[in-house]
Amino acid sequence: MIAVRIGLAALFLMLAVTVQTSVLSNIAVAGVTCDLTLIVVIALALSRGPEWGAIAGFAGGLLLDVVPPADHTAGRWALSLAIAGYVAGLIRRETSTGPVGPLAVALTVVLGTAISLFLYSATGSLLHDPSVVWGEFGVRLGIAAGYDVVGAIVVIPLVMWVLGRVVPARERSRRVVP
Repeated sequence: MIAVRIGLAALFLMLAVTVQTSVLSNIAVAGVTCDLTLIVVIALALSRGPEWGAIAGFAGGLLLDVVPPADHTAGRWALSLAIAGYVAGLIRRETSTGPVGPLAVALTVVLGTAISLFLYSATGSLLHDPSVVWGEFGVRLGIAAGYDVVGAIVVIPLVMWVLGRVVPARERSRRVVP
């Protein structure tokens, strides 16, 4: 069953990267677009925990680093999304007493957006990336957080619902059917 979950996670990440780089890049505001890959990483982290979040973040970030039109040093998105996914998974662990509410999900998306954008910009500054302008960071963060929260309204429930349907046989046998 773990192989099915891994396959679904890989499928979600590949779809997110494809849609983000081919469709969503055309509706950018101030050079910022919806980070669909980050939203999928957060959904995976909220459904499975920090380890899944970190691994999914690294894999999704690595895809973003190598898929054209990548114009930056490879590894920056992988680092940023891995840490954002890990932190989102930690939030799941802290709220494991019940389902994660919509406000907690929205705040997790905003925090993940802030972490990933800050780390991506910070590594860009260290590598002398001319596209990093710290004076515009606040505006870019606001636009990115708004885009990501709107995208999360659809994506996170969908991903969590699909992953919730994949249940190992031993868990299925424990369920009592009314």
